[in-house]
Amino acid sequence: MSKTNIKNYTDKQILDKVKLEPNFKGFPSNLWNVAIRSDEDANDSFDDKIYTFQGEKFISVSSCTTNKGNKGTAVMCTGLFYDVYEYGLHKQKTPALRQVKSIPYRRDYTNDKKTNPTTIVYNDIIYTNIHAASHDLNQQIVKVNIGGWSEGCIVLNDIPYYKTWIAKFKGNGKTTFCLLNEF
Repeated sequence: MSKTNIKNYTDKQILDKVKLEPNFKGFPSNLWNVAIRSDEDANDSFDDKIYTFQGEKFISVSSCTTNKGNKGTAVMCTGLFYDVYEYGLHKQKTPALRQVKSIPYRRDYTNDKKTNPTTIVYNDIIYTNIHAASHDLNQQIVKVNIGGWSEGCIVLNDIPYYKTWIAKFKGNGKTTFCLLNEF
C-alpha cells in the first residue's frame, strides 16, 4: 500500500463511525467496503483509504482516491450506506465493482483538483465504479499519480493488491459501500 494522508484508524473506530450514519441498518454479512476521504485532498495523489470488512471482521486496507477528477464531476455524498455495487466490468475492460442503482451525489464545478461539492443533491446512476488505476491487472506496480483515472470513481492504485481484492467480490452479490470524511 502506498503512503496516504489519512490517519490510521482501528477497526472499532471505523465500525463505530459507520454505525452513526443515518441509513445504517446493520453490518452486511458479505464483503463490504468503507472508504475514508482525506481532509487534505492532496493534488493528484492517492491520499485516501478503502477498508474491506466481512460483517464486523476487518479483511484488508488499501490506498485509493475518492477525488472527483475534472471540473463538473459528480461527488458521491458521504456518510451513507450504498447497497448499489455489483461485480462487473469498468468501461467493458476490467473487473470492477459497478454502480447499478441510483445514489445521492453533488456536483463540483471547481477546477482545483479538490473536492468542493455544491449543496444541491441529485440522485441518479452516475457510474461511480470502484476500479483499479489500470486496465492491465497484470502490472506489478503501485501508481503514485491519479492522472485521468478518477472521474468520480473510487480508484485503487496498488494493482497487484487490486487483482486479488476484486476477485473476492465475484459472486458476492450486491456489495455495500460507505464513504466517510476523515474524522
